[in-house]
Amino acid sequence: MGNMVPIAKPKSGAGIDLDAQMLIMRIQPDALKRPSSFDIESFFDLDLKKLTGIDPDYRELPVGIHGFTDSDKKECVISAKLMEGNSKPDIYFARSTMAHEIGHAIIHVPEFRLKKAILRSIHDDDHASLKMYRQSDIPLFKNPEWQAWRYAGALLMPAITFKKLVNDGVSAREMANIFEVNPAFVQTRARALKIELK
Repeated sequence: MGNMVPIAKPKSGAGIDLDAQMLIMRIQPDALKRPSSFDIESFFDLDLKKLTGIDPDYRELPVGIHGFTDSDKKECVISAKLMEGNSKPDIYFARSTMAHEIGHAIIHVPEFRLKKAILRSIHDDDHASLKMYRQSDIPLFKNPEWQAWRYAGALLMPAITFKKLVNDGVSAREMANIFEVNPAFVQTRARALKIELK
C-alpha cells in the first residue's frame, strides 16, 4: 500500500462484498454454494479484459512492488517474480495480491478515468491528474487501498461460505487452506465481517 492515494467514491464494506458476490455469481457460482478456492488466476488471465477492457500482464517489477493497476493505460500488472513462488504462503500471497489489483481494476479504473476526463475538459492535460492524499488523512471508506483489499477478501472468501465454515467450527488455518489465502487474511476477513474466530 503506497502512502499517497487519490480519494475514491465512498463505499461501504457491505456494498463491496455485494459487488464481489455478484462477480462470483457470474464467473464461478459454485464458489458461493460450497466453500472453495476462487480461481483468481483464470479470472485474471481470461475474464478481466472481457469484463473491464483492462489488460492483464505479468512483468518484472521493482523490489517491494507486487502489482499495480494503471487507469490511464488500462492495465493491471502482477509481478512475474511473485507468480514464481512455489510454497503455499507464496502462492496464497500471490492470489491475494492479484485479487487486490482486480479490485482496483473493477472499482477504481472506471471512476478515476471519468474523473480525469472531467478534469481534462476543464483544464489541459498537464492539470488533469488526481489530487493525492496521505491515507491517514482520508476516511477508510474513501480509501481506494482499503476498498481494493476489502474487495479481495470478499472475492477470495465470500461472506456466505466464510460464515458457513465459521458455523461449522472450521479453524482459521483450515479456512486458509480451503480458500487458498494466508491465515492473516482469514483473520482480516473475519474482522471485516465482525466475526470472532475461535
